[in-house]
Amino acid sequence: MNSRPARGLVTLALVSAALAQASAQDPRIMPRLDAPSRAAITALVDSARAQGLPVEPLMEKVYEGMGKGADGPRIVAAVRSLTLEMASAHRALGTVASADEIKAAASAMHAGVPAVELGKMKKQSGLRRSLTLPFTVLADLVSRGVPVEAGVNAIKSLVGAGAKDADLNKFQRNVSGDIDQGAPPAAAAETRAKAVPATKPEDDG
Repeated sequence: MNSRPARGLVTLALVSAALAQASAQDPRIMPRLDAPSRAAITALVDSARAQGLPVEPLMEKVYEGMGKGADGPRIVAAVRSLTLEMASAHRALGTVASADEIKAAASAMHAGVPAVELGKMKKQSGLRRSLTLPFTVLADLVSRGVPVEAGVNAIKSLVGAGAKDADLNKFQRNVSGDIDQGAPPAAAAETRAKAVPATKPEDDG
């Protein structure tokens, strides 16, 4: 009967301790969050944990907001938005998704990629590989102006061709460089994706 209030007190203590530690590590993180904001963040962390979501990204969002001097309500809004995005990502990816994949998928969703597209990619890849980096690269592409459809198609093509992490990192750098030099984002993504050689399954590992 009293387990839920007890868990709430423990979570509040952990959140408060984390915030205090952040302030101690960086004295520029001032002022501290007000009590209502701490309570709201505690509730969001509790909700995320109950849904099986990673809570570390939420605290990272708090630290980021405090470091930038954002007030409590703005930080709470950012944490709430991230919680909703991770919940949607979790539903789309399924129970096999790792915490890092959920976090990366949430970033891609924040950039504008529909959760359903991320779910399709995870379903196609199954347990063969982590999609943390592909999702991260996709989020970066879209944030740089690559249309969602073009970005999704490029990443799907690379993952389907067995592109390794080094290939994805190089692809990301090349697309970014092309865009910085004035290339149309969609064309840059499409052209660079075609230039990545396919990897045979037996060569993977």
